[in-house]
Amino acid sequence: IIVVYLCLNAENYLWQWTAFASGASMSIYVFLYGVFFFFFKTSMNGFLQTAFYFGYTSLIALNLGILCGTIGHFSASRFVRAIFKNVKVD
Repeated sequence: IIVVYLCLNAENYLWQWTAFASGASMSIYVFLYGVFFFFFKTSMNGFLQTAFYFGYTSLIALNLGILCGTIGHFSASRFVRAIFKNVKVD
């Protein structure tokens, strides 16, 4: 919501993708933690284990990104509606 507020203060009214991307950016952190976990915490080796691990990790990160991006867009949309509902036109 803060990123959308800063976009609106800069008179950038294309806030929709910014709201989605700021929510979906959490999936990058989850995927990078999955990479860290694979290399430093597990003892997996072989192509099949690596392919399954990174396949499922990327699917989880993608779905989490879509979920958090949707929640971020929804909350930013409600915030923008609340702001512009209270604007008075002279």
